[in-house]
Amino acid sequence: MEILKSSRRKLREGDVFAFRVPQAGEHFMFGRVIRVDMSMGDSPMPGENLIYLYGHRSKEKVPELGALTVDDLLVPPKFINWQPWLKGFFENVVHAPLEDGEVLPWHCFYDPVRKIYVNDRGDVLAERIEPCGFFALDSYLTLDDAISEALGVAPSGD
Repeated sequence: MEILKSSRRKLREGDVFAFRVPQAGEHFMFGRVIRVDMSMGDSPMPGENLIYLYGHRSKEKVPELGALTVDDLLVPPKFINWQPWLKGFFENVVHAPLEDGEVLPWHCFYDPVRKIYVNDRGDVLAERIEPCGFFALDSYLTLDDAISEALGVAPSGD
């Protein structure tokens, strides 16, 4: 991921952020903050955030919000800390309250420690539901690798 602009501003549910990867050329890609400052049990680590990353690309840094749909998720939902914003990889570009249909009706994560599927609050699910991620904290480096894999290119190795 390329550095855009660092920020220490408190995240809010509904924040839309831009990011850029070399594989997208001059286009920006986008994500959205779904839950913030999650508590222990709700996330792999307390204080983390649940985000979506979308496949939509634009030459404009602020996307058409209607283009950011749950049908266009680039990767399954991810848990992340503040580092991508602090380092400048994610730049918040607009805030809009989350509306019905902009959040998956369920979240599914595989918990590798307990070897079970759980929702975003850590509750056990009877079965895997797609899209299904991992109940683990991602870093900006593992996010970069996941984005590269989703785009079908080799990871940057940074």
